[in-house]
Amino acid sequence: MILKPTDITNNILLPPDNYVMIFDKHSGRFISEANWLENAINLDVYASSSPKLKALVDKIFDEVSKKIKVIKKSRIKDALRTIIANLWQGKQMDAPIRYSRNKNKWVRNSRYGKLFFTYNRFIPLIDTLEHLGYIDQKTGIYNRDKDFGRQTRMWGTYKLWHNFTMFGLYTQEFISNSQPEPEELIILKDNSKNKAQIAYRKTTQIQQWQKDLENYNNFSDKHKVCVELNGSMIVDSRFLLNYLFSNILKNKIIIQVIIINNNITRYKKYPLLELHSKDTTSKTQSHSSKPLTMTNTISPNRLVDKDLQHICGRSFLEFWFLPQLKSQLLKCKTQEERDAFLADKFVLEGLGIERLIFRLNYEYLHRVFNRKSFKFGGRAYGALHHNLPKQMRPHISINGEKTTEIDYSAYHIRMLYHMEGIDYTDDPYLVCGGPDLRETYKAVGLIAINAKNDKSAYGAIRDELEARGIPLPKIDKPLVTLVNTFRDAHKPIYKYLFSDIGITLQNKDSKIMNNILMRLMDKGILGLAVHDSVIVAEQYAEILRDIMVAEYKEVMRFKPMF
Repeated sequence: MILKPTDITNNILLPPDNYVMIFDKHSGRFISEANWLENAINLDVYASSSPKLKALVDKIFDEVSKKIKVIKKSRIKDALRTIIANLWQGKQMDAPIRYSRNKNKWVRNSRYGKLFFTYNRFIPLIDTLEHLGYIDQKTGIYNRDKDFGRQTRMWGTYKLWHNFTMFGLYTQEFISNSQPEPEELIILKDNSKNKAQIAYRKTTQIQQWQKDLENYNNFSDKHKVCVELNGSMIVDSRFLLNYLFSNILKNKIIIQVIIINNNITRYKKYPLLELHSKDTTSKTQSHSSKPLTMTNTISPNRLVDKDLQHICGRSFLEFWFLPQLKSQLLKCKTQEERDAFLADKFVLEGLGIERLIFRLNYEYLHRVFNRKSFKFGGRAYGALHHNLPKQMRPHISINGEKTTEIDYSAYHIRMLYHMEGIDYTDDPYLVCGGPDLRETYKAVGLIAINAKNDKSAYGAIRDELEARGIPLPKIDKPLVTLVNTFRDAHKPIYKYLFSDIGITLQNKDSKIMNNILMRLMDKGILGLAVHDSVIVAEQYAEILRDIMVAEYKEVMRFKPMF
C-alpha cells in the first residue's frame, strides 16, 4: 500500500514533506522509502541560545517529565534541545537522523561519549518523544550473513513542526555554530578497518603539537575567510548538497552576499527552481531582469521585493532550490544513479545566482596519526577550506584581501630522492612521457608509492584515472606498462614503489606544514594549509615562499621546488 502525504490526514505521524509513504503492517505505521532512510545524517551537537527554542524545550519537557524519571532537570533539557535541533536539521536536509541503540556505542571513548551523549539519558528521552507523538522511528537492522546493517532512524512529525510554528521557530537562525573548536586536537588511530581512535600518553612533544594547534585555532578565529564566486562558476550537485547546503544548515558556512537574477536555465533533467513565491497567484506576475542584492546588513529571511515575491539570501539557498535538489537526489534508487546525479554540473548563473560570497565559519584544525604510532600520518584536517573544490580555492579571500596559493612541486617524489641524498630538480612526471601524459604519470607515481603491493596499485591507478576522466593508453597491458615506465625513469627510488612509504612521508610533510603555519602566525599572518600547499593573502606571498623553503630544508636538507 503506497500513499502520498497529501492523502493522509494530519493526525498520522509523517516524515518530511514530498515523500512517498509505505504502510508497514508489522509496525502499523507509514514509513518512507528505503532510499530516504539510507540518506540519513548523524546525531550531532548543535548549540543554541534562542529564547524561542528554550520555550519549546520547556513545553515538551513538562510532558516528558510525566513519563520518565528526571534526576537532573538541566541535563535532560540539554539532551532534549540537542535532539530537537537535530530533527530540525534533518527536516531542512530532507533526511532522517540516524543513531545507534547499541549501548556499547555510548561509552566514553566512542563518538557519542566524546559528544557527552549518554545512553541512559538519550534513549529513554527519544523513546518518550516517540510515545508522545513528536517523532517517529524506524528501528535499525543488522544482517550478519550479508554484513549489512542500518542504524535506527528518527524524524520529526507534524506535531513537532506544528509546535515549531507555535513558538515562532521558522528559520535556521536559532541554531548557532554546531561545532566549537575540537576538544581532542591530536588524534591517534589504530590499524583496524574502522580506524578506531585510541588513547595515548601525552609526551612533551605531543603537548607542544596540541599547544600549536590551540594557538592556531584561536588565531584563525580572528580572521574572516570567505569564498567569492561569480555567475560563471561551474558547480556540481555534490558541492551544492554535500558541501554548501550541509554546512549552511550547520552554520559552518555563513552567506555574506548573494545577487540573484531571473535568467534561470530550465534543465530538462532536473526542473529545480522557481524563484517566485510558492503562492500560485504570483506565478503570473512579470519578472524584471534587474538583479536583486542581499548583504549581511539585510535580514536574510525577509522578502526583498514584495511585488516580485523573490526570495533572497539564506532563504533562497537553504529553503528554496537546495531542498528541491536534495529531494531529487533521494529519488535515485541505486548508488550509480546517486553518483551520476551528484556529478551533474551547473553554471551558477543558470541557477539564478549572479554572485555568491560565503564565509567559512569553521577553520579549526586537528591532527590525525595512524597505525598506533606517531611516526605515521599526522596531517591536519577539519577546516572547511580543505574540502572546497580545487577550482574554487583561487576565489578565497582573507579579511577581504585576495589570496595566493603556493605549493611544493612533486612533493613526495622529491622527498624520496632527497632521502637518498639526491638533489632532483626535473619534473618527475614529465620525464616519463611528456606533457600529454604528465597527469597520467602523476597518478601512477603517487599511487605506486602509497600502495602495499603491485596488485592493489594497478586497481587504484585504474580507478583514479577513470575518476579524473583520463583514458588508459591504447597499448598492451597499459597499467603494467605505465608502472614499468615510471619505475625505469626513477631507478634511484625504485625500491619505494609498492612499499607503503606514503604514510611515512605524510608524517614528514605534516611536521613541515605545522612549522610553516606557526612561523606565519608569529608574523601575524594566517596561512591556510592544504597538505602540500599554503594559501595566504597576496601581499605575504614572498614571506610564505621563504618560510616554505626554510622549513623544508630543515627537515629534508635540500631546497624544494615550486
